[in-house]
Amino acid sequence: MSALPAAAAPPTKPAALRPGDTIMFVAPAGELVEPRMLRAAERLRERGYKVRVPDDLFRQRGYLAGTDQQRAAELMQALTDPEVDAVFPGTGGYGTMRILNLLDWEKIRAHPKIVIGFSDITALHLALAAKCNWVSFHSPNPQWGLGTKEGWNKFSEDCFWHMLEGGSPQQTSPPYEYAQPESLGPRECLSPGTAEGRLIGGNLTVLAALVGTPYEPVTRGRVLFLEDINEAPYRVDRMLCQLKLAGLLDRPAAVLLGQFKDCDAKDDDSSLSLPQVFQDYFADAPYPVVANFPAGHVALNATLPVGGRFSIDGDSGQVTLLGRPTEEGPASHKP
Repeated sequence: MSALPAAAAPPTKPAALRPGDTIMFVAPAGELVEPRMLRAAERLRERGYKVRVPDDLFRQRGYLAGTDQQRAAELMQALTDPEVDAVFPGTGGYGTMRILNLLDWEKIRAHPKIVIGFSDITALHLALAAKCNWVSFHSPNPQWGLGTKEGWNKFSEDCFWHMLEGGSPQQTSPPYEYAQPESLGPRECLSPGTAEGRLIGGNLTVLAALVGTPYEPVTRGRVLFLEDINEAPYRVDRMLCQLKLAGLLDRPAAVLLGQFKDCDAKDDDSSLSLPQVFQDYFADAPYPVVANFPAGHVALNATLPVGGRFSIDGDSGQVTLLGRPTEEGPASHKP
């Protein structure tokens, strides 16, 4: 009997984080803001973690955090060092795609660990899914909520630590149902039905840019999550059309649309509205589609395990993580 292809095999889960574990900051995309990153490091230390901050973390080359070689070497060190338990990219921006072909995926595959982030870090999540079949975490980046003076909100913080630390003593067992913050309004059903599948996706712009590359995501039978920022409706339309023409919208188990911040048509613009664009692509979908999920370029940014198994109810808008995204028990931790 032949082995399952990597895309169909159960994903590799990282060990849950515990106080005393080591987190390494990296800058694979845009430059980082030093005061925010140092504040984030201090808050992580207060929680009981060791934090490794590379000496040249705050380097800059235009809109990039250093040269491709510098960023790739730093990320390789973080991903392959057995003493590093979690890799925290500081921010997105742009640049992660430029270093994917500079990484040694065979070496990386041998060191499963927690990797977080969103926006441009979508490229890293999709590469880890394609090349290593890891569970990773679409989540807030440390430069923002965690690293701001006021800190992050309770919704984002609670969800983040629940996913990375394996749950609190009061809530140690799956399933985990994602709450909807009142300020965002209710979730929207664009297509009814229920489905289960492993989650894939992230930032729409980055995902669309990876179509046709070795890092193109497998969407068949998966819950496809999408979000974006500062993209006019026609651009969102164009990228969804690209996914459709490439077959990525043919047979997902479900589609979950997060926040599309500042993607509305201008008042004086002769344009389709963003809801009209979504209706054009998903109103007749043969799978459930839920919109207005609390994740993306917003403060209320839920952490989603990429590779985690989800249940989606298009009628009620309920989104449920069905199993733990990390390995359980003390056996999974370093002594």
